[in-house]
Amino acid sequence: MKKNKKEIVKIQNETLKMLIIIAAITTVITAILSIFVNIHSDEKRLDQNIQNISQAIAQSDIVKLELSDNDDNTEKISHKYINSLKNTLSNVDFISVVDKNNIRRYHTNEELLGTVYDGTLPDFSHQDTSLYVASDVGPSGSQRRAYSAIYDNNGDYLGFVISGTLNYNINRIILNTVLIHLICVIAVIICALIISDRFSKRIKKLLLGYEPDTFSAMFSIRDNILESLEEGILAVNAHEEIIYINKAAKSMLNISQDDIEGKRLENIAPYISLKNTLICSERHFGISINTENGANIISDHIPVTENSEIVGALCLLRDRTEYTQMMEELSGVKYMVESMRANNHDFINKLHIILGLIQMNKTDEASEYITHITSIQQNVLNNIMKNFEDSSIAALLIGKYARAAELNIKFIIENGSHLLRNDISLPSSDLVTIIGNLIDNAMDSINEKNTQPKELTIGVFTQPHALIINVLDTGIGIKDDDIENIFINGFSTKGTERGTGLYIVKSLVDQYGGEITLESEYGVGTSFTIALTDDGRKL
Repeated sequence: MKKNKKEIVKIQNETLKMLIIIAAITTVITAILSIFVNIHSDEKRLDQNIQNISQAIAQSDIVKLELSDNDDNTEKISHKYINSLKNTLSNVDFISVVDKNNIRRYHTNEELLGTVYDGTLPDFSHQDTSLYVASDVGPSGSQRRAYSAIYDNNGDYLGFVISGTLNYNINRIILNTVLIHLICVIAVIICALIISDRFSKRIKKLLLGYEPDTFSAMFSIRDNILESLEEGILAVNAHEEIIYINKAAKSMLNISQDDIEGKRLENIAPYISLKNTLICSERHFGISINTENGANIISDHIPVTENSEIVGALCLLRDRTEYTQMMEELSGVKYMVESMRANNHDFINKLHIILGLIQMNKTDEASEYITHITSIQQNVLNNIMKNFEDSSIAALLIGKYARAAELNIKFIIENGSHLLRNDISLPSSDLVTIIGNLIDNAMDSINEKNTQPKELTIGVFTQPHALIINVLDTGIGIKDDDIENIFINGFSTKGTERGTGLYIVKSLVDQYGGEITLESEYGVGTSFTIALTDDGRKL
């Protein structure tokens, strides 16, 4: 089956065609109208010329006097007068003076002088005046004539004057008029070709060298891509008027209208503000937005510039629920990998112990040791998996338990510890950050101490809309002078470049309106207690 290939239409050809068609149609119509008007005007001018000369001769006293004289001498003064008068006028081909006896007393063609006029006799009785114009055929061919009656001073009829222009000359004038207009039409079309060529090249330059078909295909592809994205995309111009919004953004913002493009953002989604981005041209990432329908969205605001001038802004929207879920999955994988690494190290150490017992022929002790460590580890894992519904938190605790075993630290989970996901709506990623940093800080403190006991106790307790985290270690403790600085970014009692873990914990607790309590005795140990609620109220 053959596929129909769409012919690529180039903008230059299209522009040339359109401008030529427009120029041709406009010029032809204008030329036709102009020709019609000019021909009509020329005909009136010619008629007026022959009327004027005919009337001038008919009113001449010299002509009247000579017509009153019956002498038909051809060498009369009136002949010189009429000849000079004709020479001063253009487009008058012949003049004839006929007396009342129909004898030609004057004619432009001297051969006709004195001959009998055998043409159409003028009828002045049916005219309002003694002057009129008509078409007729004479000795010289088809012509346009002006007839004017001649009367003496007493009002007696003496004859008439005929002045005229041959239709051949009239047609020549018309042809000249048409040719002039035709030349103008050709000149206009040539100018249109030149202008359209430059115009099309300029348009193509403005379109970055692309053809309309390319732009159409690019727009179609862009539209399909943007509409298929799970992330919401919302674009506004410099006046905060919406110029584009995809389906995902409409769904996240619970917008059901279809014709929102061109409307102001504050009227459609008042909880989103892009003014700072448009004014300062600054990028803002990770902005939390709560919509009217209760959705929690993460928004990124990016300015759009052209020639160093802000022309709009782009708002990228992501559903925080999916984002949080993805972070939880990533966090869970991270801590499971850490747990496997620590378990592998601890497992090798235990294998060495078992191997040593077997080589010493103490098989009963080896069997008892295997049963003991298996039971302890199984109890810990069962306890964590049973009481911590959040997989990220469970993976974290398993990983830290394995790490503690690797460091010979006794990892204790307080009796009754549990985390029910329905009790607290705080993001798992933030809870992992808080608990993980507290445990890491406790392990670091314990490692600084060379004496026993080396124990780390953690308790996590939830009730509807509330959470308590307690981390107790038997580490080196914190000096009284350092307690007030322990949550400052970059401060560390270990003299290292870390000093950010407790700062991050304090920032998150403050963000959710929670409380953090610190108790420490230098050389004995430290206890951190954190209380958090969904609505930020104090417990």
